[in-house]
Amino acid sequence: MTLAEMVNGQRGRVAQFQANGLEPDTQLKLAAMGLAPGCPVQLVRRAPLGRSIQLKLAGASVCLNHQLAQQVEVEVNHG
Repeated sequence: MTLAEMVNGQRGRVAQFQANGLEPDTQLKLAAMGLAPGCPVQLVRRAPLGRSIQLKLAGASVCLNHQLAQQVEVEVNHG
């Protein structure tokens, strides 16, 4: 599942970035924001029209556009 497919309130852990989707500079930028493989993440909400999402990462709030969120794979918590 990707960040873009998560529903409001859903929690998970970043599994990986899609190998063919992100430039190395973009991966470094995400890591600097706290979004890296192994990082716990929660989808807080979606912007109108689904163009961006708000995430909670280690107490910080981060917004990503939909295209970028599609490139980040997550393992969701069940139960």
